[in-house]
Amino acid sequence: MDRETADETKRHFNVVILSLAIATVLLSAAGVALGDEAGTASGKLTVDGKTTPLTYAYARAGKSFFDPGKEDILIILSDVPIPEAALLDVFARHAMAVEGKLHAVEVSLNSEKQAVSGGLLHEAFSQTQGFVSVTGMHKFEAKAFDGKLVEGKLSMDKPDQFMKKTFQYSTTFRAPVWHRPPPTASGAAAAQTAPGKASIVFLKAAKAGKPADLKKILSAELSKQLDGPEGKNMLEGLKAMTPDPAIAQIESVDIQGNTAEVTVVEKSKDGSATSTIKLALEGGQWRVTGM
Repeated sequence: MDRETADETKRHFNVVILSLAIATVLLSAAGVALGDEAGTASGKLTVDGKTTPLTYAYARAGKSFFDPGKEDILIILSDVPIPEAALLDVFARHAMAVEGKLHAVEVSLNSEKQAVSGGLLHEAFSQTQGFVSVTGMHKFEAKAFDGKLVEGKLSMDKPDQFMKKTFQYSTTFRAPVWHRPPPTASGAAAAQTAPGKASIVFLKAAKAGKPADLKKILSAELSKQLDGPEGKNMLEGLKAMTPDPAIAQIESVDIQGNTAEVTVVEKSKDGSATSTIKLALEGGQWRVTGM
């Protein structure tokens, strides 16, 4: 890789993490039962000389990454319908792009109708997991923006390049905004639910670094990993990333059939941090499947 390409890769990679973080915040707020239909789009994405029509539009509302008191809307413009599982998982969309199964533009709009992050999904960027950040290059012209519907035009003023591959897009679209329904329980009631109680057990076991206690609350798959060659590293990782149960509080619990998501807020003098614990029913018991 020559110096110019290396510098360009570093420049784009520095903003990729922020784009992924914002997308994750928005999509984790979407729950698991989307239920709404895609909107429509009319435009095209051109990457490395290959032009793809963009005909589908999705809009997902969630807490702003920069200001949790406000709302951002993630717009996804694609050439194919996106399965619900992939709408909820940014990395699943990346995998689809690498395989040439998805070509898309993703842009997060804040409450001021400004594009705060964005990226392109295309197999031409397989060296960067099918994704390239194009934050700061978007132009949004709003026709409707009322929290229920987003309609307008997203485009780039001029072509740009990444790893010597030129790209540009311009698309008009209209999409209903999907909002997450209220959680199953919140506040003090959330901590009294079965998933809430299981999460507290998990927090205490993880922070204490006790494998035997953890295996009682982890899923069968995670328990197997804890016994594997990377078990020690996994245990240390859990101890480091798990909220401190002494100061953490269960904020909400959202139960969807046999799965649940528990939101935990850890408050300290330096501020607060929010984490999500994912659980599933196994043998009639709620067990942790991830964070």
